[in-house]
Amino acid sequence: MSHQNELKTTTTFAKVTNSRSDEVQFRLEPWGELYAMAPGSAFQVIFTAPTPGLMEVEVGDDHVTVYGWVGSTVRLLHDGTDAGAGMGERGRVPPIPGAG
Repeated sequence: MSHQNELKTTTTFAKVTNSRSDEVQFRLEPWGELYAMAPGSAFQVIFTAPTPGLMEVEVGDDHVTVYGWVGSTVRLLHDGTDAGAGMGERGRVPPIPGAG
């Protein structure tokens, strides 16, 4: 009899909308990805990780930055299509050196 270990994961979703009348920059960290957000446009951010965590969102005058947490990976969608040239799910956020 074969047994397969199932990886338990947690998923966190968010929709980020540019409600301003000017274009802003959307930043996805720590992947270092930058995207232009036209007025009224939105991104769907889908984090998956083996442990629960909190995504962080920073809003500046001309940008919105979304941060993943250690162990998380992310998919970024714009109008239902993968953003980032079809990158799909990115690599996991590595542990912070010297932490823990």
